[in-house]
Formats: sequence, C-alpha cells, structure tokens
Amino acid sequence: MAEAQLLGEDGNQKLFPCEVCGRCFATDVLERHGPICKKVFNKKRKPFNSLKQRLQGTDIPTVGKSPQPKVQAVRKSNWRQQHEDFINRIRSAKQFTLVRPLPPPTQIIFNALIV
Repeated sequence: MAEAQLLGEDGNQKLFPCEVCGRCFATDVLERHGPICKKVFNKKRKPFNSLKQRLQGTDIPTVGKSPQPKVQAVRKSNWRQQHEDFINRIRSAKQFTLVRPLPPPTQIIFNALIV
C-alpha cells in the first residue's frame, strides 16, 4: 500500500531534490538523507598531505622546508608619470599647430619632380 502511494502514473517513484546537494530522492529516503547531507557539507576538509602519507611507516625523518629568502622589493616604475608627460607633450604640440599652421607645399617642387 505504501508503494502504491510512491508510484506515479507512469510507474516511477516521485523524486524530490535535496535542499543542500540538489540530488533527487524519494520522500522516505530524503528524510534520512537530509541531516546527513547537511552535516557533511558543513565540514571543511583538511588539505591532503601526500608527503606525510608516503613517509608513513618509513625511517625517513620529515624535513621542514627551509625559509625562502625574501625577494627584494621591486623598484616601482614611474610609468604613470611618463604617461602623463607624454600626454602633455602631445597636447602642447597640438596647441602649437593650432596657433601656427604649416604653410601648404609649393607647386614648384612638384613640377620639378614630374619633369
């Protein structure tokens, strides 16, 4: 009788998604799965240390890592200042050409080159 309630019209069980992991279960299984799933997903796993496992049961002592020499501070570049200077030079060059436009090329030069 309980099986008849779980069976749908097409003969399959009705499945409901878990709130935590999203997997689908029947209602009776979901009641058992819910608390377990919440407990599992709340835990943080420690990172796996393969060196520790490889050395386990051997006579090799574990060697601590030697401290890395500190890298000297890299000299900061002044690209921003150089960029600003470059932009200012371009702006001043534009102002100069706006004040004094260059004379047009003379026709004599072109005629001499054609002949």
